[in-house]
Amino acid sequence: MTVAGFGITTIGISVIAVVDLHASTMHVALIAVAGKLPALLLSLHAGVIADRYRKRPIIITCDVLCALTLSSIPLAQSVGQVTLGQLYAVAFLVSAFQVVGSNASISYLPTLLRGEQLKEGNAKLGATNSLADLTGNNLGGLLVTVLGAARAIALDAFSYLVCAVCLLTIRHREPEPAPRPAGSSQWTEIREGLDYTLQTPVVRSIVLSNATTSFALAASSALWSLYLLRELSWSPTALGIVMGTGGVGGLLGALLWRRWERRWGAGPVMITALAINPLAQIPLVLVDPGTAGQAVIGVCLLIQTGAAVAHGGLQRSVRQELCPAHLQGRAQATGAWLAFSLRPVAAFLAGVLGTLVGLRPALGVITLLLCAPFVVLWRSPVRGMRPSTVPAFGTEPAPAGAGSSSSTP
Repeated sequence: MTVAGFGITTIGISVIAVVDLHASTMHVALIAVAGKLPALLLSLHAGVIADRYRKRPIIITCDVLCALTLSSIPLAQSVGQVTLGQLYAVAFLVSAFQVVGSNASISYLPTLLRGEQLKEGNAKLGATNSLADLTGNNLGGLLVTVLGAARAIALDAFSYLVCAVCLLTIRHREPEPAPRPAGSSQWTEIREGLDYTLQTPVVRSIVLSNATTSFALAASSALWSLYLLRELSWSPTALGIVMGTGGVGGLLGALLWRRWERRWGAGPVMITALAINPLAQIPLVLVDPGTAGQAVIGVCLLIQTGAAVAHGGLQRSVRQELCPAHLQGRAQATGAWLAFSLRPVAAFLAGVLGTLVGLRPALGVITLLLCAPFVVLWRSPVRGMRPSTVPAFGTEPAPAGAGSSSSTP
């Protein structure tokens, strides 16, 4: 529900900023910066919170706070007008609650599932999220057109409340968190998560490739909606429909990555997915306005998102199975922090670049940046990971020739 609602709000905020408030390129980029700052500021602390306390209450609390924050937009619209300052604040606060809640949510899954069940759980969650993303993006453009952006965002607020109610129905009793050593500080616990992530070769290489991917995509997303709405003269409905094709691709990627992993292995699947990313981005900077360009971008977005979801589900399962239970929250948070900490900088630099050279050339530079994650993972131990079950809890795949079909060079 929250994923579907997020698609509506993404389009709604873009339309309010670009169409209603006539925001400049830099203002649109700054909204993106505000939405990405919490990942830099809060991710590591969110990991400590998830490991110190039961995770389900954390997720529910964050969902309720997101609903209240988003409700401020339709409320402001009903008594006056939404301002750019409010859009900055809403983008920041919702992102902050999502950082804490999402980290708890992802690290909650390994307490419910193990081994092959964990992989299947990640695959099904990926499929569900992609289906919700498809629904949200397609509905987003339509609802923004029919209801107006502010009223459409109210539906996103409602989706968070529905999610909180659904979580209350889970009957599984979450185990008590591991007791903290006497005198342990929050910074000591953060350091443990950093040390684990940076000293585990497979995990380190996956996280570094994710960080470079995140930087490039943050820069792209800061300009994406503005470019399509202004440069290519797309309507909000067209934007929602084309973005919805990404949901179709994500659904296919989520349904197929387990089959691909069993056949070719985790390493080749993740590396191939990263190779597809920049190739599928190229048409974005080449097409002209019109229906044909919308169709081309839609097909490429379908392929790109399918590859991204396959890569995301697989790398998350690998990292979760390698991680000791008492570090799940901090390991997830460390990976998120390293991946997302530079996203505000990326969004800001994208705004500067787009202002100086124009939106299309700026997106061309960003497309070249998407080659970097492939290079990082290709030169890492992940390349040698072949079909097998990933070793569990703190172990690494055996070297080639050591009797294991899962190897790292």
